[in-house]
Amino acid sequence: MKKILFYTDTPNIGGAEKQMLLLAKHLNQKGYEVSLAYGRYSKIKEMHSEFAQWCKEVYVLPTIHKHDPRHYSRLKRILKNGNFNLIHLHLWNPGSCRYAFFAAHHYGIPIVTTEHDPFELTGIKLKIKQNCIKKTSQTIAVGSVNYKLLDEYYKIPENRLNLVHNGIEIDRFLDNANEPNLPIEQGDIVITCIAEIHPRKGHQYLLKAFRKLQLESPRVHLMLVGMGPLEYELREKYADLPNVHFLGWRKDIVSILKASDIFILPSLKEAFGLAVLEAMASGVIAIATNTGGTVDIIENGKNGYLIPPKDSDAIVRTIFNILDNPDKKRQIELAALERVQQEFTAEKMTKRTIEVYNNC
Repeated sequence: MKKILFYTDTPNIGGAEKQMLLLAKHLNQKGYEVSLAYGRYSKIKEMHSEFAQWCKEVYVLPTIHKHDPRHYSRLKRILKNGNFNLIHLHLWNPGSCRYAFFAAHHYGIPIVTTEHDPFELTGIKLKIKQNCIKKTSQTIAVGSVNYKLLDEYYKIPENRLNLVHNGIEIDRFLDNANEPNLPIEQGDIVITCIAEIHPRKGHQYLLKAFRKLQLESPRVHLMLVGMGPLEYELREKYADLPNVHFLGWRKDIVSILKASDIFILPSLKEAFGLAVLEAMASGVIAIATNTGGTVDIIENGKNGYLIPPKDSDAIVRTIFNILDNPDKKRQIELAALERVQQEFTAEKMTKRTIEVYNNC
């Protein structure tokens, strides 16, 4: 039985951290012993009990931020006593987890990294990154665009660079029949966006488009699930716009998707687009910008729609096209569900990750 230590120094929770939990669960079910280490400053503590269900140990490092050098000393202690076969680092940005590379290398423990959101580094950060890559046995990219970026920016050898798409537990979306508490009536049209309300997620372009949609279809409602630094500004700017609902973060995501007619992710930059998979698995037609991992998920016009970023007019056109063609909408939704079942399950993600582990 292989013993694996997951580690991240992220301060936040997002799609990458949810994928860590899902992978820990499915590795556990296949007989792997997984443990997790993270800093006490991290919001991962909100998921601590969930990780504890599937991890042998959950180590909370007494660190106060990602730069705290105690990451190194505490990880060395854990690795020395844990008899781990490898460490799997989940990099939320390409400069993260640097202390872990040196701690694992000290004991000769193979390093696997998942690069959840790679971008170009320069200067001293690039030199440190290059040093860390030399210490890495295998690198995982979660999408083909990210794979190409890692090759372009960091020249990772092909035999050490792997494409492993994120996955979901599809039964969770197929079986849910609960009614969400939403401010809508029978016959209303529900458009849903699930994302942190951050400038990079493109809400500003979606709301601009929704103002135009409202003029033609007053029964259209927009559900914005999430919170973030742009929320207050957008609430103020669009306070006069009816049927816009800021829902905050919700636990009943599956039910909200089931009650939706259209899902949209208007990101300017997207590492993967996990919410797109969730919408497709829920039987909801998805619109996403053609950036990052979404181009691996959606084949435009066949199992969803891809549009350019920052293009409110394209959002309007695509939504009206969907509403005007209900038969094609249903055809696309069925194709989308089939796509997820074939390519983006948690089981397939876990199988491919184990293949990467076996190459260390």
